[in-house]
Amino acid sequence: MPMRDPDDALVAIFKHHAIKNEGKSIKEGRPIYDDMEIVEIRFAGSRSVSVFPAMAFSHWKNDPDTGEQTKVTYAERFPRQYRQFKEQTAQTKAGTPLGHAPFLTEARRAELRALNIYTVEALAHVDGQELKNLGHGGRELKNKAQEYIAESKQNAPNMAMAAELEALKARNAVLEDDAKAKAEKSAEPFDDMTLDMLRDFIQTNTGHAPHGSINRKTLVRMATEAQRKAG
Repeated sequence: MPMRDPDDALVAIFKHHAIKNEGKSIKEGRPIYDDMEIVEIRFAGSRSVSVFPAMAFSHWKNDPDTGEQTKVTYAERFPRQYRQFKEQTAQTKAGTPLGHAPFLTEARRAELRALNIYTVEALAHVDGQELKNLGHGGRELKNKAQEYIAESKQNAPNMAMAAELEALKARNAVLEDDAKAKAEKSAEPFDDMTLDMLRDFIQTNTGHAPHGSINRKTLVRMATEAQRKAG
């Protein structure tokens, strides 16, 4: 009996997933998303789900003709499922999702998605029969989409400056935390010393060795006082 392919026990589902493009968003002054093809891999009977980019590296495969190893993507690993996904795929949704358009109601967004319009950019460029399919107020929606894009570009420099300020604040916060940590560490110079090291420090700086059983807190106080007088 031939050995069963372990992938037969897996359920692979390919989907589109919107990823925010931070660079484009700052440049255009509005949220811009790029479509990424992903695959969700489930084990039959299990609730766990693993998610990977469709074109990401899955595993190595030995070429039977050359004997060389070649990289296999998840799309290549599950060719039947990926082919079905591509045959049924709708318009890719790169751009600003309709959910970010303040001039649209949820009902209007649903109508536009039913017409395969998923982004503000697609709405701004709709024309001809497709524009007529929008029905009453379609031209006004297109105009508002164009105005939204134009205003976003006009405000883009301010958004870019705000992003730079936020990055600067974050960087300064990290530097302040580092400086605080260093200050706290220098404020307790005896933290890394053992009890014997503390005794030696006190004797070296005062000429007198501590006698008897003295707890660490007292030794640190004596060492701090000895350091102050020596300094």
